[in-house]
Amino acid sequence: MNSVAVFRLSQLSIGVSRTSIRHGSTLPRRRVPQPELTKFEPGHGEQIWVYSHLTSNQIIYSHSKQLDSNRAHKQLPFNGKKTKPAKLRRDYWEPMALIQLPPGAGAAGQAVFQKLREFRRLHELCWDDSLLYETRTNPAGEARKRYRNRQQRGFALNDQRANSIADMAAVLSGAGRGNRLFVSAREKTELLEQGKPLVGVKWAKLKEASEARFAAKSAGATAAAAAKGGADENVRDELLPATIFWVNETDRNFAEKWSDNVTHDLFEHVKEQLAKREFAEVVEESVLAAEEPRNVTVPDDTRYIIKEATEKADEKVKA
Repeated sequence: MNSVAVFRLSQLSIGVSRTSIRHGSTLPRRRVPQPELTKFEPGHGEQIWVYSHLTSNQIIYSHSKQLDSNRAHKQLPFNGKKTKPAKLRRDYWEPMALIQLPPGAGAAGQAVFQKLREFRRLHELCWDDSLLYETRTNPAGEARKRYRNRQQRGFALNDQRANSIADMAAVLSGAGRGNRLFVSAREKTELLEQGKPLVGVKWAKLKEASEARFAAKSAGATAAAAAKGGADENVRDELLPATIFWVNETDRNFAEKWSDNVTHDLFEHVKEQLAKREFAEVVEESVLAAEEPRNVTVPDDTRYIIKEATEKADEKVKA
């Protein structure tokens, strides 16, 4: 008999098969959103700051008031030699606008931020032949077209000020796949009236599916049909309100039209709005602190014992 076959036979298990043992998984069956793991500050995504370059009209989007040089520099494309600065200078960048969303709508703000960056990338890559020519008017009043060289085309691609304003009007009106500004009537009521934070599209769909399954199990086919009809009625056909604070109020005229959910204001009133919001947060924190029961500190006797012992020891040393 071959020794290899004997070795293989000796490896066979006698009795309970090894394949019958299966270790149970400790992971949850359904994923649960855990926003605390992202380590974002409270209110992340509710504000979108739009910064513009003074000379080149380049645009940078940010969720914070202070620009992060590394993250912001990655948003600038390379359109040719001498078209991308080596570093960001504070004296060349200034805020152009601020997009303010309702409190708790951070998920919608992050979706708007993503769509604005995607649309800007399309402007930088999918340009037409009109960018090849530049129209100028001579002193006689005649308009003439001039061909742009490579460097001039790079500078023209950097000028995204007008395109960014048109993108803001389109995104805030609900354009773009997966735009979270579209919410159901129930989500809008929970956000604006009850103060519940808005979740992403993925978690919203999971919540609706779990509610439909629970209704089907509890009440049968009738409740399932009612839940299905209710889900059809709660189609995301409502837009969340948004406010844009402009440094120059005439900049909004670059867009053809604005949706009804967008309101416009001057950038001078941003400080007042932020001050009111911070004051409200401070008042809320003080009220919560007043409602919480105070811990009564019990004096520790060991400290006094140690203190007395040290005093007696000092007296003996002095004597």
